[in-house]
Amino acid sequence: MVGRKGFSLLEILIVLGIIFIIVSISIPLFLRVQEDAKRNSQIYNLSLVQLEIEKFYLKNGRFPSSEEIQNLLTTNFVENPICPYNSLNYIFTSNITAFRNALKNNNFNNAHIIYYYVSGRTYTLWYYPPKFYVGNKATKIFHYPWCWTLPAPQNQVFFNTREEAINNGYRPCGNCQP
Repeated sequence: MVGRKGFSLLEILIVLGIIFIIVSISIPLFLRVQEDAKRNSQIYNLSLVQLEIEKFYLKNGRFPSSEEIQNLLTTNFVENPICPYNSLNYIFTSNITAFRNALKNNNFNNAHIIYYYVSGRTYTLWYYPPKFYVGNKATKIFHYPWCWTLPAPQNQVFFNTREEAINNGYRPCGNCQP
């Protein structure tokens, strides 16, 4: 084919098809890496908060209140740790109902709200997204760890991700809606 200039329509369609396949494979991978980075950042930020709580306990012989944690973060860090899901400063609450309601339906907009509860010589720190989900073997329903309808311990099974729970035949709880 002497004197031919340019590409045929078939050649262009083949190249576009190859580009489409490469893009369709890479976008989900990129989004998964982004989600993993946010989750890891959230875990790291809250491990810094846990260190501050432990240091406060060693220094004062008691755990700080929610308000004192806010003060610890502003005085002990150059910048407050910021939630990777919505770029807001963390807010600590000991009101479990407010925490549960804020995080219904996988609400990333409220991922900066942290549940902090002190009971004697221990404390609880819950945040979104959770490190695990709790399934009920009897009903095949899975919950957030802070759900008020959790099953008895002998009926519990744990999942690392929401997808893992669904793939094992569990459905989301109607109350906490994970």
